[in-house]
Amino acid sequence: MRHTATVALALAFVAVSAPGRHALLAQERVSGTSSVVGRVLNASTGVPVRQAAVVAVRNVEDDPTGGGAFTAITDDEGRYQLDRLAAGNWQVTASKGGYVTWQFGQRRPFEVPPPLTLTRGQRLTADIPLTRSSAIAGRVHDEFGEPLAGLQVRAYRARMEQGYRRLEAVGAADRTDDTGAFRVYGLPPGAYYVAASLRVAPADSPVETTYAPTYFPGTGDLAEAQRITLELGDEGGATFPLLPVRRVRVSGVVLNSSGAPADAFLSLDSEAAELGVPFGVAGVTRSDGTFTLPDVPPGRYRLSASLRGDGRDESAFVPVTIDADDVTGTTLLTGRPATLRGSFVADAGISRRLPGRLKVTAVAARARGTVLSGDSGATFELDSLNEPFFLSVDGLPDDWAVKEILVNGVSALDDPVDLERGQWAEARIVLTDRPTEVSGVVEASPSAGTVVVFPEDQTKLGPRGRYVRRAEADADGRFRIRGLPPGERYLAFAASYLEDEEHTDPEFLERMRDLAVPFSVGEGERSTITLRVVER
Repeated sequence: MRHTATVALALAFVAVSAPGRHALLAQERVSGTSSVVGRVLNASTGVPVRQAAVVAVRNVEDDPTGGGAFTAITDDEGRYQLDRLAAGNWQVTASKGGYVTWQFGQRRPFEVPPPLTLTRGQRLTADIPLTRSSAIAGRVHDEFGEPLAGLQVRAYRARMEQGYRRLEAVGAADRTDDTGAFRVYGLPPGAYYVAASLRVAPADSPVETTYAPTYFPGTGDLAEAQRITLELGDEGGATFPLLPVRRVRVSGVVLNSSGAPADAFLSLDSEAAELGVPFGVAGVTRSDGTFTLPDVPPGRYRLSASLRGDGRDESAFVPVTIDADDVTGTTLLTGRPATLRGSFVADAGISRRLPGRLKVTAVAARARGTVLSGDSGATFELDSLNEPFFLSVDGLPDDWAVKEILVNGVSALDDPVDLERGQWAEARIVLTDRPTEVSGVVEASPSAGTVVVFPEDQTKLGPRGRYVRRAEADADGRFRIRGLPPGERYLAFAASYLEDEEHTDPEFLERMRDLAVPFSVGEGERSTITLRVVER
């Protein structure tokens, strides 16, 4: 959640006071005349929760340095008081071991609630309910059934980020003891993956970097992992073997575009996208262009090479998958990046002047792809294109849409562009002022809800997201979505709540399929639908 680091820092320094007294950690530079008071109560029983830590963190907009944190400890009646708060927006969080950490105003786990707004001199009451947390306990052993000590074990929930599935750590991590036992606690209700792994970062590093994870029930492939579903206060079990890990060597040769041995810098970067593991190995070539990268753990990688010195800008990359054996004979042939020149054109029959100040961006097609190049204007030029990429257009007015993107005469609307080294390519982006529109109303809902539209054809789901859209209904339940690709069958639903980018998750959309309303829309057409909120 927001301000997690600041909250953790504040909690680390708070001194636990005697019962009936409040401990307060204040930072003078944000002190003011407002106060927040209240009680922390067990959500199920209403019993006061004593010795709970309550932290008020000022929003970044009001305090860009993120340093405004005030902390109090609840007394025997569960009461707390935070004084000397400046006017502005705050997040107030309560936590205690054995309970799920909760923010004031939060209705569901992982939801980011609206901020608590204080005016000068205001005294505001904020009672916070805490629920007992769940846990997962078990053991990790080797392939012979022997216990493994000192492994890091974490629970993860799946979430979507930029169209790809990521795993986010939840609860308190644990390390296996001499019997291989662990217990991960502090988990709200939900479905979790459990993974055990070796630690790569030094023991004193603040970064919880791990690698080569083994997921319950004993697989290195997330697609084969089993989730453990927990209700409130549950304790799940997970006993599984850790996959054997053998570090290997990656070796080969780098040649430049002339076929001569290259003087190059090499980088082997992890492609373990689900965990976003920041593991990498670097090196340089020898005088004959050969290289060896030692001590690489199993996983999926991107091996890249770029020429050193002040000469030509040349690079190359290849995907590398490492299991138990050394990788040998890898050859990288460097080349100059490709360049794409293009222009915007109007669709047939359109006489209006094309919108200006449009920006074209090339984004690497791989998971967690980075921006390769960008340019603005009626004509544009993108360079540094050294791997497959998607093109996107930003800055379009609401009544315009991209109808087609052609690169060397081939459509690039939904597929990545893969140019040869040193290639010069031409792009035409066709714009239309006849975008599709779907609008309507969400009925009988005290809170209007979030409308999601997605294609009936599952093959159209993907990280590009052209066929999946979301919109917030207004106070009257009305909504409008423009620019859906025409000629498709769509499904629409309104949800009372969505987590992060949950609407881009194919698994979630499949569960909502039977609750959705079907419709279709053609080029320039408008479609009107009526929805009812799906309570979650």
